[in-house]
Amino acid sequence: MGWKKSEMDRRTKRKELSQKGYTQLLQGSRLATARTKNTSVHVKHCFEIARAIKHRTAGEAVEFLNNVLKIDSDRPDIRKKATAVPYRLGSGNKRRKRSGPSMVGHRKGGIGPGRYPVKASKIMIKLIESCMENARHQYEDIDPEDMVITHCAAHRGEIKRGWIPRARGRASPSNHYRVNLEIFLEDFSVSEEDDYEDEF
Repeated sequence: MGWKKSEMDRRTKRKELSQKGYTQLLQGSRLATARTKNTSVHVKHCFEIARAIKHRTAGEAVEFLNNVLKIDSDRPDIRKKATAVPYRLGSGNKRRKRSGPSMVGHRKGGIGPGRYPVKASKIMIKLIESCMENARHQYEDIDPEDMVITHCAAHRGEIKRGWIPRARGRASPSNHYRVNLEIFLEDFSVSEEDDYEDEF
């Protein structure tokens, strides 16, 4: 499920609007945005989730992340139904290749390497729900759950530096890395001709 990237790029090419705090131009006529800064969560987990939910609808993304959270349940039958997030970054170990430089020793089929980032999934669900609420305030004639995620990114935020005391007067650095998240939702329910006529 999801929209093709070429279709979304063609539909969002006409309008461009820059806004402070975002890393990408706000393109599109029926667009809703949300972001969070300096969140205490691993940047790699957020990066992999952002890659997994991009080009999905908001409702599908929330459902996918809720399935990831099933791994944290106390019931074994619910944990078996949990869905893993595919982890692509750093999985290309050349020493374990089978048929290419990016292949690792996993079974054929399925998703390959993956994990269940519970904390990052909860934060991403809150971000999507915040963006959906912004869409409800901006547009009254659309369903936010049907809006498509056209952009979702995770960038390293501020570094909270700290030190761990050691013996003989030494100290080792103990830095806490944070992450900045941003997401764009766009509505494609209106035809391109009607959207073009509304501009005039």
